[in-house]
Amino acid sequence: MLESLLFIPNNLLNPIISSISIIIGAVLGGIFSWFINKNSTAISIKTQSKIEKANREYEEQNKALKLNEYATIIQLDICTTLFQSLRMLKEFDDPNKISIYPIPMNFNYAQAIVALAKDFNLKDISYIYQLYGIIEKLYNDTKGYHYDEKHYTLIKEDYEMFIKKLYGNNFLSVLEFDIDIVTYEDLYNNEIIKLGYKNVLIKLNNITH
Repeated sequence: MLESLLFIPNNLLNPIISSISIIIGAVLGGIFSWFINKNSTAISIKTQSKIEKANREYEEQNKALKLNEYATIIQLDICTTLFQSLRMLKEFDDPNKISIYPIPMNFNYAQAIVALAKDFNLKDISYIYQLYGIIEKLYNDTKGYHYDEKHYTLIKEDYEMFIKKLYGNNFLSVLEFDIDIVTYEDLYNNEIIKLGYKNVLIKLNNITH
C-alpha cells in the first residue's frame, strides 16, 4: 500500500491520507462509543435492579410492620378485655360493688381484621369478629353505665359472655387464676381455653413477635 502511495501526486496524497485518518478515527470512535454505551447500559441496568430490589425489600418490610401493627391492635383489645373481665367478675360479688370502668376499644379493628385475612382462614376471622361483637357491646354498656342495678347486671353478663366465649364450660376454672400475677400468654396458651380461640391468639402473638 505504501508503494502505491508513492505514485500518487503530492497534491492528492495529503487529502487521501486525511480522509483515511478521518475514516479510521470514525471507526475507532464508533467502536469506543459502542463499548462505552454498552458499559453504561450494563451499569444502568445493574443500578436499576438494585433500586427495584431495595424498593421491594422496603415494601415487604413496610407490609410486615403494618401487619404487626394491625395484629397488635387486635391483640391489645382482646388482652385488655380479658383481664378486665376476669378482674371484674372476681369482684362483682363484693357487697360494696365495684366501680365500672369503660372498656377501651380501637375502632380501626375492622380494617385490622381485613389486613390479616391472608394469614388467617375464614374460621379464624369469624372467631375474632365474635370476640369484637362482645367487646363493642361492653364498650357501649360500660360507657353508658348509669350506676343502677339494671346496667350493673347487664355489664356483668357482658363480662361473663366474653369469658364463656373463650373458655366455654371451663368458665369457673379460668376465674381461679390470680389476675395480679398471671400473664396474657398464660391465659390463652393452656388447656382450658377453646382450641379455636387458642390457635387464633397464638397466631396473633406470632405476628407481633
